[in-house]
Amino acid sequence: MRGKLTQMRTVLVLAALCLLVPVAATAGGRELQLPDPLPNRTIDLPILMYHRIGPIPANIPAVTKTLTVTPEDFASQMQWLKSHGYHAVSQLQAYRALEEGKPLPAKPVMITFDDGYRDVLWHAAPILHRLHMPATEYVISGRVSNGDPSFLTWPQLARLEKLGVTIGSHTVTHQDLALMPPSQALAELRDSRRTLEQHLGHPVQWFAYPFGAENPAVVALAERAGYVLAVTTQGGTTQSAAAPLLLHREEVTDTTGPGGLAGLVG
Repeated sequence: MRGKLTQMRTVLVLAALCLLVPVAATAGGRELQLPDPLPNRTIDLPILMYHRIGPIPANIPAVTKTLTVTPEDFASQMQWLKSHGYHAVSQLQAYRALEEGKPLPAKPVMITFDDGYRDVLWHAAPILHRLHMPATEYVISGRVSNGDPSFLTWPQLARLEKLGVTIGSHTVTHQDLALMPPSQALAELRDSRRTLEQHLGHPVQWFAYPFGAENPAVVALAERAGYVLAVTTQGGTTQSAAAPLLLHREEVTDTTGPGGLAGLVG
């Protein structure tokens, strides 16, 4: 009973927040175009990669455990970033800094989540909202509202956006694009983007490669599908405007802890 009451309180708090917070920036609903030629500049922008935010049961599978950060650790990590002068930035801010040369705030950092797990809404979004920190959720479109309670529904995705979380694509079925025929890979890229845009009502041009798997052919397909920024799982904090579909990320795991962020963003 106590657990149900706690969840009900969380729902009511999130509903109230949605009435107060504007939808995450989407360039005014306009579709972005990469410049031609691409600029020759780099920026220092750590991009953190999370998956699940929630409690870690004793019998949880090892892989899932590694990808799960407890709400307490996540709150401490976000507070650590704040107290050390870091400023979370949105996808649109990153795009404009890379491709248009717009300035970023001091010590920028981007916070991202992969797959579209529902626990990001319950356990991460309220913390991010309280600290005024934007973030991005890369969604596997085929898992939205598919009956699996682990994944977000369409109304919950809309709620995330109102809380300042930008939605990006993570394909339709989360398969390795580098192992697919080009036509199938392109369909995964285009169909996911199209479905997200139909439900959310604005362009979705941010992408994360499943498993971080990419090669020159896959990157070209991502550009053909209309994405303007895409993230890999390659480590590093230097991002190149000449390679906007090959941005680097640092993975945060269950053992990173608050202090472990220093080695990822420094």
